[in-house]
Amino acid sequence: MYKVFLNKFKSQWIPTRVIICIMMFTCCWTSYMCRLQMSILAVPMIKTLEDQQLSNGACAETSKSRRSVFIDSEDSSEELNKNGNFTHVLLPRKINTTDTVLLSDDNDNTYYNYTDALILDTQKSKRTAGFHLFSNAPFKWTPFIRGQLISAYAWGNVPGNFLGGVLAQKFGPRRAVLWSSILASFVSLATPILAQLSWIALLISRVIIGLTGGITFPACHTLVAKWSPPDEKGRFVWTLQGGTFGSIFLFGIISGIAEKINWESGWYIPALSMMVWIVFWWFLAYDSPEEHPHIGEKEKQFIVQSLSGTVNVEKPSFSNTPILKILTSIPFISLVLCHFGNVFLLFFYQNGMMLYQTKALGFKLTKGGVVSGLPWASRVLFAFIFGWIGDTIKRKDKLSVTALRKCATVFSHFLPGVCLIVVGYLGCSIVWANVFLVLALGFNGAASISNLSNNQDLSPNYAGFLYGIMNTVGSLSGIMISPIVEEVAGKWGHPIEKWQILFWIGAIVCITCMVIFIIGGSGKVQSWNEVRSNNPHRSNPSSSNREETTATTKT
Repeated sequence: MYKVFLNKFKSQWIPTRVIICIMMFTCCWTSYMCRLQMSILAVPMIKTLEDQQLSNGACAETSKSRRSVFIDSEDSSEELNKNGNFTHVLLPRKINTTDTVLLSDDNDNTYYNYTDALILDTQKSKRTAGFHLFSNAPFKWTPFIRGQLISAYAWGNVPGNFLGGVLAQKFGPRRAVLWSSILASFVSLATPILAQLSWIALLISRVIIGLTGGITFPACHTLVAKWSPPDEKGRFVWTLQGGTFGSIFLFGIISGIAEKINWESGWYIPALSMMVWIVFWWFLAYDSPEEHPHIGEKEKQFIVQSLSGTVNVEKPSFSNTPILKILTSIPFISLVLCHFGNVFLLFFYQNGMMLYQTKALGFKLTKGGVVSGLPWASRVLFAFIFGWIGDTIKRKDKLSVTALRKCATVFSHFLPGVCLIVVGYLGCSIVWANVFLVLALGFNGAASISNLSNNQDLSPNYAGFLYGIMNTVGSLSGIMISPIVEEVAGKWGHPIEKWQILFWIGAIVCITCMVIFIIGGSGKVQSWNEVRSNNPHRSNPSSSNREETTATTKT
């Protein structure tokens, strides 16, 4: 009776493909939740000697009257001493192992050799050794360890994306996402305990979560290829901004939980929420209209007929995938490099912005989280606008698909690069620096009609597999960024002038990748999109219907 009522309600009021869009949107949200946790919680979880170089961040000299609107006036060093949990270290510059530093606590002020200070700090933390579920005590780890922990997600994400493309093609996106999400939620739930074992155990857990996260987007791209009519492609791809939308709240929510409750709850609460979401995914998500048991016949025929010229009903097997042709295709290679620039920018924000806001600009944890989430809000808004514009241009045939994708990269790659350069020269102008950070990621929303849609253009049949390769290469940037941030800025205490170098690096990568795509990119369906059927007696709809579909489109 329940299923009959649900089926009748959906068929009358909510198109099934809208349900699929909602599930993809929330799928990306939960994936980003696991992705962002470490970069946010690394701030309250880890206290290094270098972090105490300035009490209110590298911009502490900015006038209090201008900063008090955004930043708490209480001296964070006094708060630390009252708690008695960590030490305050006065470091006017980059420290060497032979330097003398001041360790101050409630009892005395004593100068130590830096190496001895680290040993004493470690010994002090061992006095409270043991497993605690809600201790909220930070770990005394180095900037190097912090960088490795933040980048560990990408170490798993790189092979995870390729694995995701294969699993989505072999078992279907529904099962691929289900299995990976179950594993990710349990590992996230156990993370605070694993962290107390050692930072190596924490690093391994992040690699595992990265592996599961890599499966999400190739699987969702497979769903887009199977469910989206051509004129709705941009809006379907926009649903993959669910992760970006989630980031708006996740930065503030997770950092708020960590500051107001404890950092352990920043792992527990999202993990439990993800477990609830998994139940909805199992009951509502299906691989294709043909496999959905409750879709209306009219809607099913509309979707199938609109895709009949390019998408096979039969799932392509891995053995039939033209891997060599794909890997040697100039348009696809150009797309991979363009996508690398986009993912580099996203990881730069995900892995670096909390450190920039809290260590360089001096925001407290919760406020830093809220401010770090603002650029993601602009990205969601801009992506929706760009997606609507892209669909309108395609429907009215104002530009070729190739021209549309290349023009879009000016917004998704070039303008963000320019904005990052501007931020680097704004120094401690807190308001204007964040305005241009918001604009940079906002303009990047145009990626929904540039690199994030182009794999669907080149090969709808292998869209998920292509995205798996794209994101495998793109996720390499996540491995690079955190160590670069810690090497360039972290070990110096995150001064603004060092962040200027980091912003230049981000800009150069984005703009260079755009130029490559403009030269070699394409929006045409490639010849290797054709699928060799496993059934020799079955005709291939991709080839048999191509001329008919093309003629209908032109008419």
